[in-house]
Amino acid sequence: MSILKIENSIKNLSIIGMIIVLGLTTLVYSNHFSNPFFFDDSHTIETNNSITSLNNWLDFFTNADTFSSLPANRAYRPMMTLMNAIDYKIAGGLNSFYFHVNIFIFYLVTVILFFILCNYLFKNAVNSNHDNKTITIVSLIATLYFATHTINAETINYICARSDSFSSLCVLASLLLFVWEKTRKYHLYLITMITGIWSKQTAVMFLPILFFFLLLFFQRTNTKALKENFTKWFLNMLKMCALPALIGLVLFVFNQFYLTPSSTISSNTQVSRLDYILTQFYVVLHYMGNFLLPTSLSADPDIEIINRWYDKRILLGMLMCVFLIYVAIKSAKNPISLPITFGIAWFFTALIPTWLTPLYQISNDHRMFFPFMGLFISVPWAVYLKLYYKKNIKTRFTVALLSILFISSYSFGTYQRNKVWKDSETLWKDVTEKSPKNGRGQMNYGLALMAKGDYKNAEFYFKNSEKKSPNWYAVKINLAILNGAIGKHEIAEKYFKSAISLNVSAPDPEYYYARYLMKRKQYEKASSYTDLALMKSPSHVNSIILKSKLEKLLESKDDEINKLRDALVNNPNSIEILIEISNKLYYLEKYDESVAYCLDVLQIDNNNKFAYNNMCACYNQKKQWVKAEKACKRALEIDPNFEIAKNNLNWALNSINKQ
Repeated sequence: MSILKIENSIKNLSIIGMIIVLGLTTLVYSNHFSNPFFFDDSHTIETNNSITSLNNWLDFFTNADTFSSLPANRAYRPMMTLMNAIDYKIAGGLNSFYFHVNIFIFYLVTVILFFILCNYLFKNAVNSNHDNKTITIVSLIATLYFATHTINAETINYICARSDSFSSLCVLASLLLFVWEKTRKYHLYLITMITGIWSKQTAVMFLPILFFFLLLFFQRTNTKALKENFTKWFLNMLKMCALPALIGLVLFVFNQFYLTPSSTISSNTQVSRLDYILTQFYVVLHYMGNFLLPTSLSADPDIEIINRWYDKRILLGMLMCVFLIYVAIKSAKNPISLPITFGIAWFFTALIPTWLTPLYQISNDHRMFFPFMGLFISVPWAVYLKLYYKKNIKTRFTVALLSILFISSYSFGTYQRNKVWKDSETLWKDVTEKSPKNGRGQMNYGLALMAKGDYKNAEFYFKNSEKKSPNWYAVKINLAILNGAIGKHEIAEKYFKSAISLNVSAPDPEYYYARYLMKRKQYEKASSYTDLALMKSPSHVNSIILKSKLEKLLESKDDEINKLRDALVNNPNSIEILIEISNKLYYLEKYDESVAYCLDVLQIDNNNKFAYNNMCACYNQKKQWVKAEKACKRALEIDPNFEIAKNNLNWALNSINKQ
């Protein structure tokens, strides 16, 4: 067979193989497209007014406030804001289906580029006489392994985690554009590198990954050249790396320290950096466990800081890391096993940002998308080399069969994991089971239960969350909402005010209290708290909508009062009109005016129970408890069975007793 025919045969195998891989990947993820928004999707998408229009899309690149409606979460990731805005435009609103379609298309592109990289690395590791068709098949299997592995479901199902998947795609693209001499000549890899950093700052790790690639695979900069002539090696390495390193690092620093708002909380200052770094050894052990057997995947892990360096969990993690580094060094001694070294180097390099910077979440399974790319290169190649050296047909058949079995199992796991992400109840129930120490998981499961009216069980989970996170504003808000829903308004007020007193940068405490007050028809007060929420976050969609509703209600109430006043001109002694005006002024929190109209009623009818009750309610709001008590008692003298007056009197008496 001619060389041309062989090349065409391999090309056809690659195309057909990739079609099969992409088809199987789509089949595995076919049940995830309708999964809703979760976690950070709430403030980056659902309540973020900035993404509702593309008219000012350039602002995404100059103003990080557009990334999130929460001041503490405004990282500089303009590409993510742009993508969210595009999806919002295409969907015509908040339809998660369109967001998932966009993310998945880019995931398939990532899968294609991953195959190209594997094929390049594997072919360059073996001699030219090797069977390229076999290498192509190995690359296809490695790609299918990556594409369908259950661990990636945590990233692909979580819309906000598109920053992880897309920035990883940019790193892959940058590496391949650098590898190809024609594209490297025009520095096209810089475009994807910059795009990656604008998607998530972790993409800056392309630079050390590029260094390891040059050290292992490029003739002028590999370890052999290093040993032969250090000066020449250094100059060649400098020539290759200087431009991307300069641009990448300057861009990273500029984004991080100039374009990222000062309100952004990027690291956890409440923990010791050393304790955090040491705990990451155990976190790596946790990640590796899920890489091999992903049965403990959790959307919100409950791993906590380990304070003793000699804790067995940290020591086991250290042992795992030492083992991987040993394998990498040993593999570097033989050209044929260099992809193993490169994959492990990629793994540790990609872990550096979350390893060295203390984050509030000690671990998160969706962070593994980028680092595990390296292991998806190393592991299949290591298995293949085992087959390559062992010529026994039986051994080859057994390992091939086991590979199919493992990939099928991971694919099934991914399909099942997609089901876990299908709604709030299934996801957070899974979190409470997998991560029982996680207060956020407890609260969010309670939230899912409250949404379907199961207040008793919802309160149980809210209380559990409050015990674990006593100073977390979100759980206090939800306890307030729950108590308001079951009619315990005094307790609801207490929780709302407790959440507000924490003085967090998020607008949620003020917004939800305003929403509660609006339902209680306390429109003026609700409007003032909405203003406070918007002062914190001008782009908070829910507060903007609520403000608009309140303005219409207040305008409507004013109009109604004016009409009643006009009617009063023609009928000045109408008790019914006077009481109605008093009621409406009460709901507008104009208590003194409301009392004045009640006094007008009493001049006409000194035994009007409604006037006395309204006066009592107004005095209660003004905390003039003695006056309130006197007015309510007079109302009850007129009508002992007047329930509203009884309630208002109890409010006044309880307050007097507390004082």
